[in-house]
Amino acid sequence: MHTYLRAIGFRECKNRQQLEDIYRHTLNTPNRKIMTTISVDTSLLQFEKDFGKNFGLSLVGEYDIKGSLSIEHYFPYLKGDRFMQFENITIQKQTDKESYAGVCEDYHLGMTIIFYVINIADYAKSKWLNYSNRQITKVKFSALSVAGTVLLGMHHSKHQIAVESKGRNRRNQLLDAARNGDTDAMEQLTYDEMNTYTSISSRVIKEDVLSIIDTSFMPCGVECDHYMVIGNIYAVEKLQNIYSKEIVYNLLIEANGLMINVGINEADLQGEPKVGRRFRGEIWLQGVVTI
Repeated sequence: MHTYLRAIGFRECKNRQQLEDIYRHTLNTPNRKIMTTISVDTSLLQFEKDFGKNFGLSLVGEYDIKGSLSIEHYFPYLKGDRFMQFENITIQKQTDKESYAGVCEDYHLGMTIIFYVINIADYAKSKWLNYSNRQITKVKFSALSVAGTVLLGMHHSKHQIAVESKGRNRRNQLLDAARNGDTDAMEQLTYDEMNTYTSISSRVIKEDVLSIIDTSFMPCGVECDHYMVIGNIYAVEKLQNIYSKEIVYNLLIEANGLMINVGINEADLQGEPKVGRRFRGEIWLQGVVTI
């Protein structure tokens, strides 16, 4: 059973028979069926069934020359609605099945972002047509979560917003300069990091850490595409799974400059999500890449 089925409204799916019913429903009434050649005698098939607005279940399998279809794996998905632009996004095949991980460097965030590629068949088709060598730069991020908490937002005055924006722009300029080999920029960044560490260390003694940190985006656990996030909520959609009738929230959050749509079951979310508040939880990061 997939851990994140509950995130799209299948919280009560607890045995193989219930999953088989959802399987058959997806195979018999898919919203999208994408077929592409991956070898001389084999085609890749991806079925997508929407069980609500922008979320559902995807089945991926192979269709051979004898007309036999074998489903290789399945995964729940939520599709994002905001494009993020990067210098380059590389796609790497996962070894055990026909699935892919997207990898992009966010130099301003200072880390490598890894996500699960939703549009598997689209990328497989680009490989077969020899388009995969073209540079990929755009992705719509989304994520699923099985446990989250709503936090109060942090109030920022216009002056604070202006100061933070100026500081962020300055840091980005220093990072760009450091990437080009500017040693002065490297030293300044190191000095700034030391000052930040000293400031936070003294504040955390008297203040709660959640009142100091506005947003965060950090790798979590052993899975490379799992992250612990704290993000400002920009939009809230309350949706219903048309099959199970369970309620699913689609939260558009901003975490360290990344815009991500997060899907979570109403039963797994503590607190009432509202614009201006914050979401904290572990997420499985997904993305639809533009090829």
